[in-house]
Amino acid sequence: MRRGLCGWIAACLMGLSAPAWGAVTFERADMGDGRVLIVRGTFEFSDDPATLAAEVSAFQPMLVSFDSGGGNVVAAMRFGRAIRQMNLSTLQLRSSDCASACTLVFMGGVHRFAEPGAIGVHQASFSGDAGIEGHSAVAAVQALTAEIMSYMIEMGVDPQLLQLSLSTESSDMRYLTAGEMRRFRVTTEGEREIAAATPGPAPAPVQGAGDPDDGGRGGGPGDVLDFLHRYHAAWSGSNGEAMAFTRTAYADRVSYFGKTATRAAILKEKEAFARRWPVRAYALRPGSERVRCAATCRVEAVVDWHARSDARGKTASGAATIAIEWDPATRRILSEDSKVLKADRRPTRRAD
Repeated sequence: MRRGLCGWIAACLMGLSAPAWGAVTFERADMGDGRVLIVRGTFEFSDDPATLAAEVSAFQPMLVSFDSGGGNVVAAMRFGRAIRQMNLSTLQLRSSDCASACTLVFMGGVHRFAEPGAIGVHQASFSGDAGIEGHSAVAAVQALTAEIMSYMIEMGVDPQLLQLSLSTESSDMRYLTAGEMRRFRVTTEGEREIAAATPGPAPAPVQGAGDPDDGGRGGGPGDVLDFLHRYHAAWSGSNGEAMAFTRTAYADRVSYFGKTATRAAILKEKEAFARRWPVRAYALRPGSERVRCAATCRVEAVVDWHARSDARGKTASGAATIAIEWDPATRRILSEDSKVLKADRRPTRRAD
């Protein structure tokens, strides 16, 4: 990215008076060699990402930048997903503010660039009039934490960033260094990628027409990848959701980590794991999937994961390669194996 682009956006952000935070608004910045859409204000639950989509459609920006102190986390993740769906890139300069929930929106960028100290994180918190107390508040925090973890993995950000966020009180702010942003994958490879980024359609999904012959059963790379995404989405939810999906996911007998196992034995093991780690987030790492289909489909991929047990005061996160063989006729797993690439387990503060 040329210095002129950074300087121009900084001047635009600083040259206008900053009103009190309110619902998000958009400012169009038209340049000779590109357009930048600046998102201002606090993200509120009622804010609709369709307004962003309309601005992008009408303006066709090269980048999205922010001047926001945060706001509602759920709304922020909706906007971040909209940015990803529109294949947009994000840019943040230190001369403006992108902190708290705004960080989640920034993560939506396909390519992400930020100056050191431009991105701020801290604990999520409920508004003063939320009216949530006691055990209900603990349950709500756990659910929100799991959703944020899942979102970070979905966006290609290392969920260990959440540990750093949780170490900073909601009344304070922790601004990330350049090294931290690289380490947690908050930013991508930087200037070269941003310079090449232009708005366009999202990558097309795998199409069945290009699949190997599946005998007319409708099973191919697209189907097995959809199954795998749904599998990990279920395990990023509640224990009930995870086990409900798992009960239908395996054949009667499975080659399980090199040994033959019955479905009942696998379910018993999975259930014990779910109880041990009740808050979880899993996602396939984009671009890591390798699929081959003939009579059956074999898929290999890298999965990023994060798990938490407030009762035991522990968190764990890491990445693993997985390999499954899947029968498109029965839509069940015939074999499963995995290998841990990295893991980090550490104590965390209890929620009591």
